[in-house]
Amino acid sequence: MARLNDVTRDQLAPEHQEFFDSIASSRGSVRGPYGVLLQSPDLAARVAHTGTYVRFELDITEAQREIIICATAREIRQQYEFSAHARLARQAGVSEDVVNAIATGKAPEGMTGIEASLVKYVQELAQNHKISDETFNAVRDHFGTQKTVEITGLIGHYMLVGQILSAFEVDLPAGVQPEIT
Repeated sequence: MARLNDVTRDQLAPEHQEFFDSIASSRGSVRGPYGVLLQSPDLAARVAHTGTYVRFELDITEAQREIIICATAREIRQQYEFSAHARLARQAGVSEDVVNAIATGKAPEGMTGIEASLVKYVQELAQNHKISDETFNAVRDHFGTQKTVEITGLIGHYMLVGQILSAFEVDLPAGVQPEIT
């Protein structure tokens, strides 16, 4: 059971309602981490601003972005984050085999190319707190330096979001089954 209820717009001071509106506008509603983060409206706004950039403006394919987010969620064992982004990954054309491989910790086995390198990049960063030269170079050589920095920011953002979800025990939406094993 969640430790905190989602904050509603009416619970916020008038000067903070714009943060709620901005989050709802960019994401369709206020749920998950943002329902909790609005306990601190200024923090919620800053996290949402970074999230808007890495999720909606980072110039990589939607499939690549969702693979990175799913791999990050898997590494920190965050069911809510994984479930939300596994759905988006499937919509972006990521195969069920790849989503399942990430969920079960088998990836990058069965993956090839840059997608496998992206999963390795996430795994090495999360598990070893560093990235091997081989993995780093594969990502940098494919995306360039700026995008590699931005991809690392994407991973960091979803680690932050995942920790918020975990610390406050945000429940999976009704009817959603855990996928990470």
